[in-house]
Amino acid sequence: MASRSEWLDAFLAYDFDESYFDNVDAGDDTDDDEWWGLEYDSKDEAKFNIVNPLVGEMFAYMQQHYDKQPMHDSILTGQGYMDELDSNPNKCFEMFRMTRWYLLHLVDELVSHGYLKEGQGDVDATQAVAMLLYILGHNTQMRCVADRFQHSTETMSRHFRRVLWALHSYARHLIKPDPVVVCLPVHLRVNKYFPWVENCVGAMDGTHVSVRPPKHATQAYRSRKATVTTNVLCVCNMDMQFIYVHAGWEGSANDLWVLEEVIGDPKHGFLWPPMGSYYLVDSGLPIGTSFLAPHKSTRYHAQEFHSSNRNLTTKKELFNFRHSSLRMVIERSFGVLKACFLILNVMPNLKRSRQLYVITACCCLHNFMCINNHCDELFNTWDNVEYEGNPIVPPGSGTKELQPALQTRGMLLRCRKHQRDV
Repeated sequence: MASRSEWLDAFLAYDFDESYFDNVDAGDDTDDDEWWGLEYDSKDEAKFNIVNPLVGEMFAYMQQHYDKQPMHDSILTGQGYMDELDSNPNKCFEMFRMTRWYLLHLVDELVSHGYLKEGQGDVDATQAVAMLLYILGHNTQMRCVADRFQHSTETMSRHFRRVLWALHSYARHLIKPDPVVVCLPVHLRVNKYFPWVENCVGAMDGTHVSVRPPKHATQAYRSRKATVTTNVLCVCNMDMQFIYVHAGWEGSANDLWVLEEVIGDPKHGFLWPPMGSYYLVDSGLPIGTSFLAPHKSTRYHAQEFHSSNRNLTTKKELFNFRHSSLRMVIERSFGVLKACFLILNVMPNLKRSRQLYVITACCCLHNFMCINNHCDELFNTWDNVEYEGNPIVPPGSGTKELQPALQTRGMLLRCRKHQRDV
C-alpha cells in the first residue's frame, strides 16, 4: 500500500502540458469566480479540473485511513498504570473509589459468579473493571480513558459494555433485603426510635438521576427543576444499603405514580417488607400496613425544626421529628451514591438500556463498598449526621485506617449540596 509521501510524489510528477499553465498565468483581469465559469480552452485544462479534486480526495483519504500517526505511544501502558497505583493505595482510592484490595475482591466476586471472564490480550479482568470504575467515578469520556490506559476506543467500549453487564447481573446478590431483619437494628433500639418505629426495616423514596432520552421524549423526562432526569425509586435499610432499585420512569412523574406501577406489575419484583414490618415513606406516598408516613399539615423537615430550636409542641410534631430523623438514612444514601459516582449527575449519551444498567451498577457498587469497606470515610461521616445536617466526626477518623479528610472533601460537599436540594 502506498504511503502518503508516495501519493504526493505521484501527484507532483503528473505531466500536464506546459501550454496549459502558460495560458493560466498569462490570463487577463478576469476574477477567479468568473474564471471558473468559462469554458475549458483545452483538453489539458479539463483534465486538470477533473484530476485535481480526485487526487485531493485520494490524498485526504490516504492520510486519514492508511498513513495514521500513532496515538497510544505513551511509555506508561495500561498495565503499567495499574502497577503504579498498586504502590500508592491513596491514589488508587482516588481514581477507582476503592483500594487495590477491594478492587481485586470485586473482580474475584464477578469471576466466581460467572458474570465476568478473564480477558484475552492486554486487558485482563482487573484492568477492565478499573476502567469502568474510572468512568463511573469521574464521568470521564471514553476517549480520555482510552488514552490513559493506552487502548483504542473500540477496546474501551467493548470492555465497558462487558463489565457493565457483569455488575448489573451481580446486583441481584447485593441489592436485596435480609429476610432475618424484621425490626430496627440493635444500635438504633434506643428511646429516641424504638417505642415509635420499632418494626421499621427500611426507608423508601425517589431520587432524580440524569438521563439522555430520545429527542421526541425530552419534555416528558424534564423534572420540576427543568433538568432532564429519570425518577428512580429506591428502598434502603438502616445501614445505608439499597435493597430495591427501580429506574426508568420519566423525571416528570412523581413518586406515587412510580410506586403504583411497581406494586401493580409483578415483573418489577417489588420486595414487600416482612409481615408486621414497614418502610418509612414521606407524605407523598400512601399510608398502609407496609408504609408508615408522617402526619400531614405538621412540621416535618429538618429546617422547620431547626428554625425553632427543636421546640416541639404537640405529639404529632414529636412523631414527625422521630420519623424524619430516621428516614434521613435514604437521603444520606442518595447523597453518598451521587458523590461517589459523578456519572449519575451528567449521564453520557448511551443506549437507554445501558443508562439503566449504569444506575443499577452504581447502586451495586455502593452496597459493595458499604458491606466490605467499613472504614470508608464517606460512609462513616454521613452515617453519623445529625438531624440538622451537621456532620459528626467519626471516632478514629484521624487514624491511618481511614482515608484523610482532604481526599473526600469534594465528595462531602456534593453530599451536603444534594441534601440541601432535597
